[in-house]
Amino acid sequence: MEKAQQTIKEELFTQGQALHTGKMVEMRLIPQPVDTGIRFCRSDLPGKPVIQAEPKNVIDTIKSMSLGNKNWRIQTIEHLMAALHGLGVDNLLVEVSGEELPLGDGSAWFFAELLLRAGIVPQSTPRRTIRITEPIWVEDKKEPRSYLLALPGAGLRVSYCFTSDHKATGDQFCQFLITPYTFERELARARTIAFEKELEALRKQGLALGGTIEEAVVVGEDGYLNELRYSNEIVRHKVLDILGDLYLLGPVQGQIIGVRSGHKMDYELTLEIEKVLKGGNVRGD
Repeated sequence: MEKAQQTIKEELFTQGQALHTGKMVEMRLIPQPVDTGIRFCRSDLPGKPVIQAEPKNVIDTIKSMSLGNKNWRIQTIEHLMAALHGLGVDNLLVEVSGEELPLGDGSAWFFAELLLRAGIVPQSTPRRTIRITEPIWVEDKKEPRSYLLALPGAGLRVSYCFTSDHKATGDQFCQFLITPYTFERELARARTIAFEKELEALRKQGLALGGTIEEAVVVGEDGYLNELRYSNEIVRHKVLDILGDLYLLGPVQGQIIGVRSGHKMDYELTLEIEKVLKGGNVRGD
């Protein structure tokens, strides 16, 4: 039996500081009818413009995933998108009073908790799932090489290999069959990595202006500077980011394997999957 599309039972409001801009923003999550998909609205702009969360509307992948056009943008959407993908929410309007979503605790749990509190409810129409039916991949041939590969498979399984010569992090690997249960228990609370020596450089670029040391896994010269939520939290967050970025396509079924990939490569894979889909070799039903 095919799964039904889902939305949330009631509207929710929250507010918080944005990661890169450092500004305080307000956010509303609003239930939507079937076949709406995920949409973002800039409630602070005249006319409250709305944009669909889909690959053609991506304008930036530097340190986060950003949607927009020549007039406005909404950035750092990946943690909310990961929560929507992991928990199976298909239709939602996200109203934000600024150009970036609130940071929360630096993971997807901030958003997952909101969705679970609102209640996730089935709707009257089956989900349209993207099913991978042949190998599709992207790569960066610079050394060390990076890869992101989509293969056929039942359900959605994501595997990732994080590599580093840092003595604290080392190399890390994990793989998960994604279900609402595994997402909530094993992935949602994983935070992104931040090397202490890179934070100042990011701030000079106008990035990472919000938050504190607790909203990331901060790695200093001699080791971690804060307590980990999982022993391999870094690689789990990489899986989380892939979930969020791939949800630009909607629900995906297959096996995803990443090696040293990031937001840019995640986006490139969504474009490749779209290209194959239009050619009829990836099923969307």
